[in-house]
Amino acid sequence: MKKKEKLLIAILITITLIVIIFAGMRNKDTQDGNNVANQGDIGGTENLEAPVEKYVEVGEDGTKVNTSEALKSNKVVNGVEFSDIGLAQKSGETVLTATVKNTGSSAVEMFAVDITLIDDAGQDIVTVGGLVAPMEAGATATFETSMTLDYANSYDFRVTAK
Repeated sequence: MKKKEKLLIAILITITLIVIIFAGMRNKDTQDGNNVANQGDIGGTENLEAPVEKYVEVGEDGTKVNTSEALKSNKVVNGVEFSDIGLAQKSGETVLTATVKNTGSSAVEMFAVDITLIDDAGQDIVTVGGLVAPMEAGATATFETSMTLDYANSYDFRVTAK
């Protein structure tokens, strides 16, 4: 064998050994993580139950729909009423939808709002932005804002103009 061939074989063997060692360490870390997680279980049994979500119904397709009556109650900001409110989560995205109606006697320009989801202890969970479309007096439109995590179990929300 030539010197270059020996060097190439040595490099390939070294890379193979590094991959094997890395894979073995990764598997050990996963097993150790499972053992640590199970240490808190009473009697060594695994607790596989999901946390209780008081304000959620899960559909056949896995969609989580919020059922909180407080969240569904109408909200008003800048003479615009938010009604027919829905909060649902699917595929890692939570979407808040509402019908908005200009209840004033004059047109409203587009304006930005903050939507703050609240838990049943009154604590803020997350705040996201949204835009209310310009509307003539008495007109209605659809409002929608989304979040990239699961917030479907929120109790209520607050809407404030920016």
